[in-house]
Amino acid sequence: MPFGISTLCTIGKTFEKINELITTGIDVLEIMDDWRDRLTKKRINLLNDISNSFEIEYTVHSPILDINIASSNDRIRKLAIKIIKNSMEKAVNINAKVYVIHPGLKTPLENFVPNINKNLNILSLKEILNYGEELGIKVAIENMPARTRCFLQNVNEFFELEEEGISPYIVLDVGHANTASQLEMFLSKLNNKIIHVHLHDNYGIEDEHRVIGNGNINWQLVKSHISFNKICGIVENNTIEEAKISFKKALQIFKS
Repeated sequence: MPFGISTLCTIGKTFEKINELITTGIDVLEIMDDWRDRLTKKRINLLNDISNSFEIEYTVHSPILDINIASSNDRIRKLAIKIIKNSMEKAVNINAKVYVIHPGLKTPLENFVPNINKNLNILSLKEILNYGEELGIKVAIENMPARTRCFLQNVNEFFELEEEGISPYIVLDVGHANTASQLEMFLSKLNNKIIHVHLHDNYGIEDEHRVIGNGNINWQLVKSHISFNKICGIVENNTIEEAKISFKKALQIFKS
């Protein structure tokens, strides 16, 4: 059962704290390729050395800071796609098992020109997913938290993607789904599309990234629908201390 930790908990300092992360007993490390933690040739070589020594596998989370693949400014949208494609190439170089992407965001122009960002989001996702096929890497789209400008917060939006000819792999973010009261829907309606899971807790209002068990998420429901024999479970917390606690709790819940 592959379980691991996201480097969200060490954002900006991941490669200073890499040894602390890899000695927690994890099977998988999810690298956030962003900001001060961007993958460079030197870091790629380091990660490959680590995977050879510790039998740790990687997944990679795309850059998300200031990125909007649904931007109504075409220059910004194309640059966002270029940044993500470059990141995908680096993910291939560390043999990442899954590449996680976020959908785009609505802009104020959506209020005046309905669906402009929605349609651009679809266009960009098609381009990114096609590039993933060219590279031979599994690209999966993450569901987003409620009450944000992000697309793809609920199951129906994913069904709408299929109507547009996109049938993507899904990263089920359990915490995000809980804020939208969509957890059971994702588990029951899109279970066959889920290849990767983000694990963190909240009380159904804010996307807090709490320690597993410190919220109202029904973890037994998750356990009853998801088999972690092949699917990775990645804990996503705000600090490394919280991530370590969540990791242990994930093992207790899903390996019992």
